[in-house]
Amino acid sequence: MPRPTSVIDNPLVRQAPISGLLALGALCSLVLPSLAVTHIELFLASLVATAVATLLAAFALRFPRALPLVPILLAVDFVSIALFRTGTGAGASVFTSLVVLPVVWWASLEGRRTILYSVIGVTFVILAPFALLPGNPPRPNELVRLGITVIVFGTVAVIVHELSRRARRSVISAQAREDKVRAEISRAAAVQRSLLPTSSDHMGHAVTVAGACLPAKSVGGDFYDWYRTRGGIAVSLGDVMGKGVGAGLIAAAVRATIRSARTVDDASEALRRASDGLAAEGAGTDVTFTTLFHARIDDDGTLQWADAGHGLSFVLRADGGVERLRSVDLPLGMGLRDEWATTTGILEPGDLLISFSDGVLDLFGGRDDAVDSVAELAGTTREPAAIVAALTERAAAVPHDDDVTVIAIRREAIATEPTEVAAAPLTRSA
Repeated sequence: MPRPTSVIDNPLVRQAPISGLLALGALCSLVLPSLAVTHIELFLASLVATAVATLLAAFALRFPRALPLVPILLAVDFVSIALFRTGTGAGASVFTSLVVLPVVWWASLEGRRTILYSVIGVTFVILAPFALLPGNPPRPNELVRLGITVIVFGTVAVIVHELSRRARRSVISAQAREDKVRAEISRAAAVQRSLLPTSSDHMGHAVTVAGACLPAKSVGGDFYDWYRTRGGIAVSLGDVMGKGVGAGLIAAAVRATIRSARTVDDASEALRRASDGLAAEGAGTDVTFTTLFHARIDDDGTLQWADAGHGLSFVLRADGGVERLRSVDLPLGMGLRDEWATTTGILEPGDLLISFSDGVLDLFGGRDDAVDSVAELAGTTREPAAIVAALTERAAAVPHDDDVTVIAIRREAIATEPTEVAAAPLTRSA
């Protein structure tokens, strides 16, 4: 018999009503004149048996290996009720109905033999007075009444056993379905993790890139990506409304669509393609929007970016200056205005481009100046991997209900670059 997994499986919880009602019956029998104790020895013996049953229940709870003692415990309960019934008037006792408690308990256990044990226990309780009080032979009509009582309690045992069997099957089936769902979610999470880039070695020597995504659930709606283009690299960070498997599927679709535009020079074209994909896939379903930041960095340092309602990106210049990459364009999937502008500028050697999801805001109390806090943190190290590590460590220490995603890119100095180039202002084009 396995260890109790719920309150109802607790042997002490099941024993408590039996012991409690027998104790209450004993008190009433001693106090109320109408409930006289006819045989004090049997009465006291029943109380001792009840105490033994209670101790067995506590022992079975304390030591799970003793759970097989439950049938013995129930047998002791039947004995205590038989002694109590006999000691308080036998056939005239008002406590015969107490036998229903161990009947229900025993019948609810696994195995159809428990029905037989319950019927045997009831029969013992009913016939005990005739064995313990030999000078009181049963009359024919009394035997009929007692036989009907045994049949009634036996029927109760059958019904309880069948209901318990169906309930166990339902619980086992539900647990199997839950395990299957968990396994599927685990596989989906593994697939989602496999889609995230883990190495920047193929990105060349012009940039250093690092990123991380910590979903609030097994599968999240955030994603980041980086890959080579014809003249440099592209980076993306998206945040799908919602969490869980549904958001993860949309995130994977948006990522794939963005990658399909890798040969297109205009950053905003990738957003338009992703929007078209969402419109086609989301037709007839609830609106699900996605905020997205997408940037292209050419090998010569030219930066162009487009932002679909994200607004959580900035450039940290080598001299410590911070430039927010603001945008008034709408998220993807809104269906209101499918136009996004491309903004251009220059990333100088040592400049950092950082983008993160709104889950990072929660790590700083959700304050409006959280972007400044991230910029300050980035300024203390200026190493993309260290910046990402600092934020993920903070995410592990601070409770958060949203996915936490961050990507950091630093442009490196290469020999072919001029020694001094003035940073070009960011210019916006439709």
